[in-house]
Amino acid sequence: MIRTVALVHVRDERVLLVRSHGRKAFYLPGGKYEPGETDLAALTREVAEEIGCALRPDTVRRHGVFEGDAHDQPPGAQVRITCYRGEFDGEPAACSEIEECGYFTYAEYTAMPETAPVVHAIVDDLHRTGRL
Repeated sequence: MIRTVALVHVRDERVLLVRSHGRKAFYLPGGKYEPGETDLAALTREVAEEIGCALRPDTVRRHGVFEGDAHDQPPGAQVRITCYRGEFDGEPAACSEIEECGYFTYAEYTAMPETAPVVHAIVDDLHRTGRL
């Protein structure tokens, strides 16, 4: 099981997504834990690294945990994404390993030729609950 943490940030019925260099699918900002990191520490670090923004810890709230097939991994690999909602200072921009970032509607995301199964489930959940 690959354990990760991610930020679910919705603005104007659009969800913030990022795409790494050399990849086709978009993901939520976030990533794997470093040894000993808490969810908040990992999320804060990943948001700063990937979109260059400072997460505001007082706004962070648990969104949910989503599990399923890991995208772009060997068959049978599973991922568990612990998601949080929260606000940040600054305007997101592609940093570090990120080639592209932006806000996408549900229709824009679902029309993408390649999506990660668990991220797709999260975006579907946001749509189902009226956030997108």
